[in-house]
Amino acid sequence: MGDVTPGQDEAKQARMLAGRYRFKEPIGSGGMGDVWQAYDERLDRRVAVKLMRVEQSTVPRVGQEEALETRRQRFLREVRTTADLHDHPGVPAVYDAGVDEATGQLYVVMQLLVGREISTLISDTDYDYEPLPVAWAAAIGTQIASVLDEVHSRGVVHRDIKPANLMLTPGGVVKVLDFGVAALLGTGTNPHLTQEGMTVGTPAYISPEQCLANTVGPAADVYALACVLYELLTGRTPFVASDDRSHLWHHVTTDPPSVRALRPDTPKAIEQLLLAMLMKEGERRPTAAVVYEVLLPYAREGTPTDSPPLLAFDGRDLDPCRPIIRPFGGWTRHPRAETCDPAPACAEGRPLTNDEFDEVVDRAAKLAGRGQFAQAADLLGESLARGGNDTLVEDLTLSLAHVHYLGGTFREAAALFERVWAARDGRYDAADLTIQECRYYAAQCRMEIGESTAAISAFGSYVRWKPDMHDQRAIDLHLDALRRIMRLEAGAERFHQAQEAAVALRDALSRYRGPEDPELVEIDGFLARLRRLTD
Repeated sequence: MGDVTPGQDEAKQARMLAGRYRFKEPIGSGGMGDVWQAYDERLDRRVAVKLMRVEQSTVPRVGQEEALETRRQRFLREVRTTADLHDHPGVPAVYDAGVDEATGQLYVVMQLLVGREISTLISDTDYDYEPLPVAWAAAIGTQIASVLDEVHSRGVVHRDIKPANLMLTPGGVVKVLDFGVAALLGTGTNPHLTQEGMTVGTPAYISPEQCLANTVGPAADVYALACVLYELLTGRTPFVASDDRSHLWHHVTTDPPSVRALRPDTPKAIEQLLLAMLMKEGERRPTAAVVYEVLLPYAREGTPTDSPPLLAFDGRDLDPCRPIIRPFGGWTRHPRAETCDPAPACAEGRPLTNDEFDEVVDRAAKLAGRGQFAQAADLLGESLARGGNDTLVEDLTLSLAHVHYLGGTFREAAALFERVWAARDGRYDAADLTIQECRYYAAQCRMEIGESTAAISAFGSYVRWKPDMHDQRAIDLHLDALRRIMRLEAGAERFHQAQEAAVALRDALSRYRGPEDPELVEIDGFLARLRRLTD
């Protein structure tokens, strides 16, 4: 949140699109527009909203209108192309599209992606000492080739495959982004939306036919994919511009360099594949389907045991081999990376003040009250990243835990309740109300996610503390915890333990509600059934 006060931050985020998409912050720009992180307040989820950029021009008005219409058509084509490919896991899902009534801009609402751009993965790798494993490069290439095979079968050419347009997401799935300059093939009924003689693409990855502004087909994407694969393996593209020779000159005239000269452990079959993919004549290059088949066996070798770990998101790593080795999930869950543990060392900007804390918690409560749990969680998480004194951090963490609990993200809530519980344990006695609250809700969360044993243990820790006779809410929670233990034990067919829990519940009911409480009759009947099962 930096130095922006909560009130200023709220004003910055106030823009609403189509009555349901509330803007949060800009996250990038694509070929056709600017991209914002936003919240779909109707479905309470984080989304990406792409707005078609409207640029001022010195072109005469007639020319401006023609250029704007061309941009509109290209933007719409990107939306339709991406939406048509939604059933492929390597293409972001499109949720909605329309026209912003306030500005007249076209917009598209898409899946919000988290992870790492392939360009960042490459730049963060030390190729001199610890290059990316061959299996990772092959797995990334396999996934991109799968997308391109599907794209080409639909009569579409991406035309701008490059690391910045590729994202590695949790679970290791590679997403292909930005179809804004895609070309449509076929009967000629599709509008020609690129000016004649115009070169489209990114110089380091552009095919010879694109350099010469010739007709572009699927082979251009295969060439670009070869450049990406070469860079994944070596840290550099196959052709490097110099003072007297441009990328375009090299693509058209220079023979492809051997990848094994820079990366000797590259399998010969992959080197031969790259040389074929980098052929100057498009018709001599393999199809995306052939690229997929050649790379697949190397991707299936999996991640070497001595490979450096990739950053984790949402408790899952970004290993690109996983979708190929285990295509239907079953991801190994890792402890959530504490990328911003609530501590001053990780604080972003100045620590949160007490007044800001009060305003943040109040805003989060209002958002949660409207069912906008994703926004409330992000607001509290950003505030936690700034840090503060121990009490403030614990209170923010507890508020965030409750937001996750109310929003149904029980695993995240359980971890936060247990964090506060552990932080206070030892500093306060067993009767500390916050510790008891955390134990109860952590147990509820464990029960909700099916972790019965952990839930019974947490409920057991909670009921060891006896509530005050005058605190009705504490009594209700205590009795509820005893009921949960009884039912969980019975559900697990541990009937002796269930019987003990039922007896404890009966004693508590008599003590707190009196011997005439009607629930006692139900408990007696339940105990009778349990005795028949255990006799």
